[in-house]
Amino acid sequence: MAKLSAKLKAIDYPGISTFDESDEKCLRRLVVWLEENKLCLYKPKERADLKKTNSPTWNEAFKSYCTLCSSPISSDEILNHIEWLLGTAIRKEYNKDKVKYDEKSKLALETSTDVPMIIPSNNPIDNLDVNSCEFKEGVESLADILNISKHPDHIVTLEAIRTLIAKRLNEECIKDPLSVLPKGEAFPLELVKTFKNKSSNPAVEQALKVLRLVQVHRLRDLQTCINECIVSMQQITSNPKTDTKLGKVGY
Repeated sequence: MAKLSAKLKAIDYPGISTFDESDEKCLRRLVVWLEENKLCLYKPKERADLKKTNSPTWNEAFKSYCTLCSSPISSDEILNHIEWLLGTAIRKEYNKDKVKYDEKSKLALETSTDVPMIIPSNNPIDNLDVNSCEFKEGVESLADILNISKHPDHIVTLEAIRTLIAKRLNEECIKDPLSVLPKGEAFPLELVKTFKNKSSNPAVEQALKVLRLVQVHRLRDLQTCINECIVSMQQITSNPKTDTKLGKVGY
């Protein structure tokens, strides 16, 4: 009701003090008032059926009116349609004198004393200046310790550090370091095929080979996840749970 009252106040509805959204007669009177004073989609003579608020055919007249208004509401509830009509009336009223309302809004924001209080955080991380020289130097030092290549953007470098720590330096990995170490022989980079049209720049060619290996690695991880999903589904379908109490022998 508070939301509806705010909209009624915005359009200066005269019956706001006695308005009851649970009373269908009040809703019908509001529709007539909106059409006569704000929306004005009908000519005066065409409003006859809409103004017969006690008529048993009023709902049909209102349905036709909503179609004329291009209402997107699919619900049969009159209140839902009225909320949309109120929004349309407010938007139309605003567009009539946009400059005046914009100036009032700006003045209200400038003179408003309802400013939220910001409580200082005790968490030192929240008070970090990520663009300070000290922070950048700290990220670069940490990248050197972890043997991570540095990116021109220190935030990207920090993200790489976070990924490495999450995957290789978590609690489980520290307990069993061998579980996360790559197994098998390293694949020779010179055997990696890139594209038919090779780059004339050796550095670019090497980078393309690395990117292809990374893509293959990601595809293998994806295939592993798919296989795990298939196995899980097979376990469910191959061992369905049945309730033997529901069984019946004979007729």
